[in-house]
Amino acid sequence: MQTTAVPHAKLRLSQANVRTIARDAGLEALAASIAEHGLLQPLVVTPAKGRKSLYDVHAGGRRCRAIGLLIERGLWPSDRLVDVCLLATGEASPREISLAENILREAMAPADEARAYRDVMDEGADAAAVARRFGVTVRHVEGRLRLADLAPPIFAALAEGAITLDIAMAYGATADHARQLAVWQRLADTWQGDNPQAIRRALATDVLASDHPVALFLGEAEYEACGGRVERDLFSEAGRGSWLDVDLAYDLALRKLTHEADVAALGSRLAWVRPCLATYLSHRETAGLEIYWPDHADPTPEALARVAAIDARMQELADCLDACPDGSEGALYEQEYDGLVAERERLQRSAPIIPDSDRPHVGTFLLLDSAGRPQLLDMYYRTPAEDPAGLDDDSDGGAAMAVEESAGAAAGGTSPIASGYSRALEEQLAKDRRDVLVFRLAREPDLALDLAMFVLACCVAKPGHLAATGCTIRLCDAADPKGLGKVPPSHAAQALASHAAGLPRSWSESEDPFQSFQAFRALDWAERLSWLALAVGCGLTASLASGAHERPFHTQLGAMIGIAVADVWRPTAEGFFDRLRKAQILDVLREIDPELPSRHSASNKAELAGFAARLCAGETIVEAEVRQRALAWVPSVLSFAAAPCAPSDEAPLEQDGEAPAQAA
Repeated sequence: MQTTAVPHAKLRLSQANVRTIARDAGLEALAASIAEHGLLQPLVVTPAKGRKSLYDVHAGGRRCRAIGLLIERGLWPSDRLVDVCLLATGEASPREISLAENILREAMAPADEARAYRDVMDEGADAAAVARRFGVTVRHVEGRLRLADLAPPIFAALAEGAITLDIAMAYGATADHARQLAVWQRLADTWQGDNPQAIRRALATDVLASDHPVALFLGEAEYEACGGRVERDLFSEAGRGSWLDVDLAYDLALRKLTHEADVAALGSRLAWVRPCLATYLSHRETAGLEIYWPDHADPTPEALARVAAIDARMQELADCLDACPDGSEGALYEQEYDGLVAERERLQRSAPIIPDSDRPHVGTFLLLDSAGRPQLLDMYYRTPAEDPAGLDDDSDGGAAMAVEESAGAAAGGTSPIASGYSRALEEQLAKDRRDVLVFRLAREPDLALDLAMFVLACCVAKPGHLAATGCTIRLCDAADPKGLGKVPPSHAAQALASHAAGLPRSWSESEDPFQSFQAFRALDWAERLSWLALAVGCGLTASLASGAHERPFHTQLGAMIGIAVADVWRPTAEGFFDRLRKAQILDVLREIDPELPSRHSASNKAELAGFAARLCAGETIVEAEVRQRALAWVPSVLSFAAAPCAPSDEAPLEQDGEAPAQAA
């Protein structure tokens, strides 16, 4: 090869160049480097065929384009010569030269790049100057400098190739060497040591992520204005980082949320609204409280008129979706339909009615959503009458003491007398006394079983007794799905209510919990078992055979006892078919009888839903086989599929109404 120099105007890109994808990747950075340091490596060219005044560039096409970019911007003189190596005839083919340059190149190791940036910085340059010289972002330079500043064992592992760049960047999320080494020593020899996310989580144990709901609610500006420190994550997008002063952040956020809760209490006219710096309500927050179920006012005439308008529009959208189920237009219809469903549910959830006699004891909680926005919980709780506001918690034991006092007052009718002991001794004695009672109950299984059944039955029939029993065996909130509209109760709900109404309730009439317990023990064994079965059933969460509410255990349990859903649940117009699109109703009819859709496709949705409901209720005149299939049809998500049961060597259970044999 012969080295020479030619004007840039006489250079053109070769058609033999093997690089065709992402040819302009990193062009800006390369141009910045050439402008700062000049052309460090000549281009490889040959005389152009038929145009001897031009040269084809076979190796260095990106450098050639970068120089052209600089000439356009006036950063490179147009008459300045470009160094080239002239490929003589008979040497390697132009395509082979292009392939050799592109395939044999090796990117600089991240550790070497980090050292190089640090050396340049040590000579007096700042990050902005380095970024400008090499055509990279300041953030990239700072990130590589953070790598150079890793704890020595971690940087050595990166330089040796023992860990990847992603692993090193995860450790570089913090500049604290002590935290880096602590996590390195704990995770290096485990599977988590190769997981960048696990490393970041371990480093973030004692810090608050900037995208945490508490941080989003408080705001970085307010946090830093009060002296809070933020450590930027140089390997994530801009704006991300770790808040180092966690206690300060939570204290400021709690003060801010407390103010929001006070405003919410005034606006909602509730006795109290407690702030909770979390996205969910824990059992600890509701300890000593009872769920309060208010009545709801009838929707206003304006709301009813809007609901009617929404129903009409939803019918129009359903018809439009049946006509164009696919494409962008159908997606817009779906989006509008879903928005109307949400609005309809909001209108149907009218304001709660809380009597003035209850209002001094009823409140709720103010939580945060995942985006850090305050959200008033749509569940209400009742505090004991002795502590109407439920906020006199001057210490960690305040809430517990209030519950104990109310329980004592409920049991004996008077306030408890102070023991005269210190709080620590009183707590120790309370635990000792509990252990004495537990030891005796452990030797009285019949009494323990009656107590468990009584407490669970109180959850259903007499919730006011729960605090007084001092027993933690109880039903939690079943957490039914939100957004349930005012739909008439299903056949199953009516059957359940009828069954519950038929159980003996005389035991729950007394206001004295212990007298109620004695009356409960006087019930027949079968009656006590019936209350236990009802209470356990009421503790089940909502579930389906598939989808977001899938719970396979419920499906297997129902299959084991042979539940036939069609016996206690039928699809009605209001509770099911009205909430389907017309095409979906026709699909149901097709499952029952393939000829039905063609007979009723001309009906509007309301007529179709009414027919389908009557068909599934056995109230239409159809063939016997069709009627039988209609009476047995239920959505697949409601079914209980049969599940194989392993053979058991255990003795059969006692028959209903017979008490288990007592141990000798």
